Amino acid sequence: MSDTPSCIYSEEPVDVGEQIQQQILTAFQERPIAAGRLVLQPSPHTLVGMETNVYVEAAEQVFDMVLLDQTVRIVATPTEFELNYGDGTVYGPTSIPGAPLAQDRWGEQTSTSHKYASSGDVQVGATVHFSGTYSVNGGPVIPIDGRAAVSSESQTLRVWRAETRSVADNCLVNPSGVGC
Repeated sequence: MSDTPSCIYSEEPVDVGEQIQQQILTAFQERPIAAGRLVLQPSPHTLVGMETNVYVEAAEQVFDMVLLDQTVRIVATPTEFELNYGDGTVYGPTSIPGAPLAQDRWGEQTSTSHKYASSGDVQVGATVHFSGTYSVNGGPVIPIDGRAAVSSESQTLRVWRAETRSVADNCLVNPSGVGC
């Protein structure tokens, strides 16, 4: 027996930082990140050949959690958007989420608008890609190597066909006329 003090470890010391970093991407991708809100103008109906404005409203989200007894803050930031117009056309990924138009401007072309070529019901959807950062115990902010893709709930858009006709009088004068 020796008089020199010694330490006995049952296992090798563990680099908690490396373990946390490995779990961060998984935690980020499994967080309940709220999908962006898909907005259609006009909705729920549009016309064949008319520009339909489609955009996504998505915001930065913060998640606080404990991993391996360490306080971790993850920030998910929307960085790219994909719009599926429901007729086989997809726009993106792009950094442009689109934006609302005043009602008196509906039908104008925007960077995310779409013209439908035929009538019928289509399912319009969006996917928002979130990039993330994290910090451990209030330390420096570190980018997460990877992204999370979150799809919004699709919306049914009814694409109608319109016909125009010239008429000589209104429905008060001719109640059996076209469109009365």
